Parts: sequence; structure tokens; C-alpha cells
Amino acid sequence: MSARLDLVEHYAMAYPDDVARHVERLDPGHAVVVLSALPHPAVAALLPHLAPGHAARTLADLPADVAAAVTGLMRVDGAAALLRRMDPAAVSRIMAALPAGQARSLSALLAHDPGTAGSVMDPDVLVVPLAATVADARALLEANPEHLYYYVYVVDVEHRLAGVFDLAELMQADPGEPVRAIVKPSVTWLSADAPLESVFAHPGWRAFDAMPVVDTARHFLGMLRHRHMRQLREQETTAIGDDRTMRTVLALGEIYWLGLCGLLQGIASTATERAASRGPS
Repeated sequence: MSARLDLVEHYAMAYPDDVARHVERLDPGHAVVVLSALPHPAVAALLPHLAPGHAARTLADLPADVAAAVTGLMRVDGAAALLRRMDPAAVSRIMAALPAGQARSLSALLAHDPGTAGSVMDPDVLVVPLAATVADARALLEANPEHLYYYVYVVDVEHRLAGVFDLAELMQADPGEPVRAIVKPSVTWLSADAPLESVFAHPGWRAFDAMPVVDTARHFLGMLRHRHMRQLREQETTAIGDDRTMRTVLALGEIYWLGLCGLLQGIASTATERAASRGPS
């Protein structure tokens, strides 16, 4: 079955939308068998292209370790959107199997209502304490390059947003200077409870590539990038009236369509037969 899996993995990574349409046509049990057999990155690539309800049900039916591994490879806001559609018991099972850091990031988004800035923000944003020196800030950023961004947000002792500076200002400052000396205290920010429609239309995007997200007490929660908001808007637009099945048949041909369907059915049948021959464990 390895050759079949290799071929489906290739298609899943290259044409996730097409493969997702086939997975949706499978019996739910067979869909779980197929996705359990595929490498985790391929499954993570496929799930966002399934209908949301179908993706959530399939992810919930996967073994907890597989579901957690796949969830960890997805965008945190996309994973949170699927978890919101699941039974609480399934959510608890997946969250318990996730690494602590990933579970915290997901929990931060799940704490907010869907369709709000807080539900789609990036919660893994590095912040610098207001009491730090320029040298302290540089050391913190150098130790966490995966969270590095052009804008650096500053928080007070209660984790409230105190200001912002950019990397150029940090690099040009004297190492012994306090961060307070380079911070711009006036920051354009987004409320975590703001509906996405108002976030899309926020005038701040004319001047900034990213904006911080705060709660009602101005505690820093995360950040939203303009690029991500444009992607969300595009997804919302293309989801309306999108007859992807017909487009795929016309673009790739019926032979391709039927062949891929046969591959998925073959993987599901073979795996099911092997499980049946082993009998109950």
C-alpha cells in the first residue's frame, strides 16, 4: 500500500482542494482510515480544504495522538475553528495530547467568540517589559528568533500594552538605554471582541502592517497581520458559490477524478481488511 500512500500524499500536498473533495465522498469510517494512514503534514494540508463540519468530525474521530500531531501542524486559528465545532470531550482529548505551548496558544483563541479579532489573532508574539534596557530587549529577541517581527510591543508589569518600537530603532539605540527611551506610547490597537467586519475595515491598516490585540483592560493578547486578514477575506469571498467539484472535473479530466477516487477507496479497503484479519486486540 506504500506506493498508493506516496501517490495520495503527493496529490494531497500539491492539490489539497481536489483530494479533499474525494475524502468528503468517502464513508466517514473510510475517511478516518485514509487520513490515519497518511503522513501528518499531508493531513494538516487537507483539513482546511474540507467542509468545516466534515473536517471537525474527521479530526475528532482520529486517534488522539494523530489528531494532536495534525492540529499542531495547522495554523492556530484554523485549528481553533475546527475544535470549536467538536464535542467538548473530543477537544479535551486532543488538547491533553498537545505540547503545553501549543495547547496554551489554542486555549487563548478558544477563549474568544468565533468571528472576532481574538479568535484569529496570533497569540505567540514576543513582548518586551517596559522596565527592560535596550540590551535586555536585544537579548530577548535574539533568544526567540521564531517570534521576531518588525514591530516589538512593550508591556508593563501587569501585561498591559505600554507602547511599541521597531527593530531599526532598537538596533540604533545605545545598549544601556532604557526601553522607555525608544517606546512610542501611542499605539493603534484592536479589541479582542471586535467583529471581523470592523477589523477588515479598520483605518489602521492604511499605516500599519500589523496591529496588537488587547482586552477591555488593555492587556496584550496577541497580534493580527494585515496579510492574514486579507487571506481571511479572500477565503470568505471564494467560499460563496464555489462549485469546486465541477471545476476539478473540467480542469483535470474525468480519468484523473475517478483514478484518485479509486486510490482513496483502495487505501481504505486495504487498511480495513488488514484490521479485520488481525481481529479485536
